[in-house]
Amino acid sequence: MPTTTISAPARAVRANRARGAVRARSTVYAYETIALGRTLTGTHFIDLTEHIDAAVAKSGVKNGVVHVLSRHTTTAVTINENEARLMDDARMYFAKLAPATDFYLHNDLDRRSGPADWPGGDEAWRAQEPENCHAHLLSMVIGNSETIPVSEGKTTLGTWQSCMFVELDGPRERTVGIQVVGER
Repeated sequence: MPTTTISAPARAVRANRARGAVRARSTVYAYETIALGRTLTGTHFIDLTEHIDAAVAKSGVKNGVVHVLSRHTTTAVTINENEARLMDDARMYFAKLAPATDFYLHNDLDRRSGPADWPGGDEAWRAQEPENCHAHLLSMVIGNSETIPVSEGKTTLGTWQSCMFVELDGPRERTVGIQVVGER
């Protein structure tokens, strides 16, 4: 019967575990999709912080990270202060940065084709396709995800920081993905 050689550090860890001195760690990968419901018209902010805190608590992760992902191409995720006047300023700034009324090639639907298998063909696709290039561009600028460290079972956001979902093309049914990764 072959013998297995165990290194001195591995023997020490096994001995400490046997005595209860070292707790075995397990890595957690917990993902969930949160339904945000129907958003409001235009640019709309939804504070995700409570959803994120709940996902961290549910996962049991003590130290790690939580990833927050927008699952749409005309929305964004950002960390900032959730203050009403700041959100109004952001809406006005976004409208200047990428005005919805400007000409965009993406919005020139007569020059675009829908998916080959779209029921009713290109005309049916064009009838339902929004002119929303401004929202796509803002999503690219703001970003679609955030990663927040988790320490001692809590997110490490600052006093005035909130993680927010930004709707740029509402109203629509929206979801966000939250994945907690770390050690229990």
